[in-house]
Amino acid sequence: MEAYKFETTVLQGGTFLIPECARFANQPVEVFVVVKPAKAPHYKPSQNIEEFLNKWTGFLGDVDPDELKYQYLQEKYK
Repeated sequence: MEAYKFETTVLQGGTFLIPECARFANQPVEVFVVVKPAKAPHYKPSQNIEEFLNKWTGFLGDVDPDELKYQYLQEKYK
């Protein structure tokens, strides 16, 4: 079995054209249609890294993360 890959667009009436299809004339073929996902719009961050760090640095300033982990594990394994 030979396989060929073509990229094309489905036309308004639901038809599509296969490039160089003359060489496939009078031959049985099997067609698979794989719909490509629409391209997501390019993500543009609302703030740069400096603004992010200025906003969130020190959020948990007076808290020791290791102490919180220790307390959590003590509660979990009582």
